[in-house]
Amino acid sequence: MSLHETIYTLRTKRGLSQLELAEALDVSRQSISKWETGAAVPELDKLVKLSDVFGITLDELVRGTAEIPRAETSPAAQPP
Repeated sequence: MSLHETIYTLRTKRGLSQLELAEALDVSRQSISKWETGAAVPELDKLVKLSDVFGITLDELVRGTAEIPRAETSPAAQPP
C-alpha cells in the first residue's frame, strides 16, 4: 500500500475527518487532502507526528504495513 493510501486508510479507520487530523498535526485540511491523493508528501516532522497520532511506527506508516494501529489490536494478535 502506498503512503497516501495508508494515511487515508488509517484516518478513516480512526473515524477522523481531514480537518480533525489537520488540527492534530497543525497543518491545513488541504495538506491532508493532498497527502491522501498523492499530490504531495508530508515532510519528515509531519510523518513522525502522523505515526504518533495513529500509534504505529514510522516504518509501518511509510512502508504501508500497518492496517490497524497497535493500540486497537489484542496482544495475542501482535507478532512476537
